Amino acid sequence: VLAIDPALDPDEEIVVLQEALQDLIRKVAEYTERERHFTRDASHELRTPLTVIKMAAERLLKSLPADCQERTLVERIRNNASDMNRLTEAFLLLAREWEEGLDRDWVCVNEFAALELERMRIIYPDAPIEARLEEECRLFVLAPNKVVESVIGNLVRNAFAYTDAGSVTVRIGRNQVEIADTGAGMNEQEVEQIFEAFYSKGRQRGGFGVGLTIVKRLTERFNWSVNFDSEPGQGTTVTVRFPGSRYELAS
Repeated sequence: VLAIDPALDPDEEIVVLQEALQDLIRKVAEYTERERHFTRDASHELRTPLTVIKMAAERLLKSLPADCQERTLVERIRNNASDMNRLTEAFLLLAREWEEGLDRDWVCVNEFAALELERMRIIYPDAPIEARLEEECRLFVLAPNKVVESVIGNLVRNAFAYTDAGSVTVRIGRNQVEIADTGAGMNEQEVEQIFEAFYSKGRQRGGFGVGLTIVKRLTERFNWSVNFDSEPGQGTTVTVRFPGSRYELAS
């Protein structure tokens, strides 16, 4: 709390307040700059060792027999290295977006949805989960490729992580995308806390607990909206709306 000497006249009080506010603004700016630089530098430093871990795991998998029990452990190492790689890419993306901006173009959401579903089929080859892509149209949004990839990818991976059996369906409409799963679902309190990093380690089955926090920061940055409709035991539907998007109906 700023204490002002009662002996000061009104003009001097204003000068004291002005100096205090300028000092506060400077400290906040310095803190923001340090945070941005740390996010950028840490992301850069992590990418190389993670790539080495992933490549080593892939080479080891090729050398192991198909019926080898150790394959499951090596696949887990590879998959987690891939998840960490995507996470560091997202952190780097956030730092770059605020620091220097990113090139924007009209990108097709359908392509990223199909790519992420195919990745999930590879990661969960034996899981009784059907991956579906339902396309009413081809949806285009004006944004950096990596931003769209990160938002769609995090939501699809989250859906698979909390679905033991059933389906994960991505529905692409004229200005929105829905990701619906038949998984564990959430109660109202969990839905309210869904964007808090590491909000419930008891719920966490995979990943690092910050994927949806990244989704929130990116969607807010580009004025997109994200809504969760969920019920325990019945699954979850996430809807992302893209104002100003374009679409092409299937011929």
